[in-house]
Amino acid sequence: MHAMIALWTHPRSISTAFERVMMERGDLNILHEPFSYLYYVHKDEGTIDQQYVDPDHPTDYPGIRDHIQKAAADQSVFFKDMCAHGYEYLKDDDAFLQKLNNTFLIRDPAKAIASYYAMNPDVTREEIGLAQLCAVFEKARDFEEAPIVVDADDLEDNPEGVIKAYCQALDIPFIPESLTWTPGHQSEWDIWEDWHTDAAKSTGIQKNVETFAVTVENNDRLKAFYEDQFPYYEKMYQERLCPELVS
Repeated sequence: MHAMIALWTHPRSISTAFERVMMERGDLNILHEPFSYLYYVHKDEGTIDQQYVDPDHPTDYPGIRDHIQKAAADQSVFFKDMCAHGYEYLKDDDAFLQKLNNTFLIRDPAKAIASYYAMNPDVTREEIGLAQLCAVFEKARDFEEAPIVVDADDLEDNPEGVIKAYCQALDIPFIPESLTWTPGHQSEWDIWEDWHTDAAKSTGIQKNVETFAVTVENNDRLKAFYEDQFPYYEKMYQERLCPELVS
């Protein structure tokens, strides 16, 4: 079995742009949010519906876990997903997590929450997902000395430095050419096409300057979400890739 690199994250974290870099490398089998099928299709627990459902994609946890492992039979795999999608299973599946290179991407929850609300005003605290992400991070620390954590602001400010440090930490080649690409929708994104329009238009990772009418500053519900989620972000932020590595 080849390597399985997991980028665990939470929604609206710039993770699709990160994934686009991994696609451009050309040496990884990319799986896009496989556990989305568990949360939105099999369990139907989301406040929105998955936009496209591949009838051949497994939907239960064992099936998705096996799907990832089978994908690594011939080529190293990179997948990104939200811990919230499969948290109740992941937290108890040490055997699977130990097979992965567990890496993590976080973003200031004030930005992530406002962005999520703009796409889905019915978003719940569970769907924001930083609590579940932090719990899986702490689980990974039980058997990995220092799981890799990338902060989205660092990534946007210094894409080359952060991606280079990420690759070095994983002991995979850094491919500078992967940092730019031809814009266009990728078929892997069909399941959430409307959510990835910015990534489809992009040619590389750039500083996100989006603004939102409803924020954690002017909405009590979002402020409560922020106050609940920020401690998890802060805990992981302290463990992010060392600034000296990404200077």
